[in-house]
Amino acid sequence: MNREANPSTATTALGSFRRLAWNELVKRGDYIEDGKSGFEPWVGPTGFHADSFIKTIYRKYSPRRKAEPKPA
Repeated sequence: MNREANPSTATTALGSFRRLAWNELVKRGDYIEDGKSGFEPWVGPTGFHADSFIKTIYRKYSPRRKAEPKPA
């Protein structure tokens, strides 16, 4: 893993991330909690369940689209 994390990533608030459920697959673009400096992007292999990691895995929240009204 890259120990020199991007400063903008390291200072991002926890409120903009959600913890992955145990059965969700880890993919590139997810983040690992890095103790002192915040979060570090995951750049390793993909396809593992989140519970197979020692450290907690997070994913950025993505805004949900509002449902469009159905035509009458």
